Amino acid sequence: MVKEDKLENRINHKIFLIILKYIPHIIAFFYAIYNLLGILNIDRIILGHLIHMSVFSWIFLYLSSYIFRYCYVHRLPLYYIAACDSITLFDYYIGIPLSDIGMIELHLVILSIIIYGYSYYYLKYVKDNKKFTSVDN
Repeated sequence: MVKEDKLENRINHKIFLIILKYIPHIIAFFYAIYNLLGILNIDRIILGHLIHMSVFSWIFLYLSSYIFRYCYVHRLPLYYIAACDSITLFDYYIGIPLSDIGMIELHLVILSIIIYGYSYYYLKYVKDNKKFTSVDN
């Protein structure tokens, strides 16, 4: 009975770590889709409600990436999410003198920088040295 509980706890722990590892990537992917739909003027209210995070959720994911020793590549989608939310909040409360297309282009520039950084760090560190990732895949 005790061995079964320990095995179940280990399996639950592994599942939690895997989900925690891929949630930022999924959210960042849908943030990019959300911003691209803005170009086409397609209603994106439902998608916005599903993907937008609170600051506390972002802090939880960011601190969890340090606690469970995920590599730098794991944090890049979190930086993209934080940058998009910061720009959106700044534009909402203060105002950025850009048109809607200009805002979308700004988000796409940030996305391209994150994709470049993701590719660079993945090829430089993670692919060559598997020791930078602590989760056993």
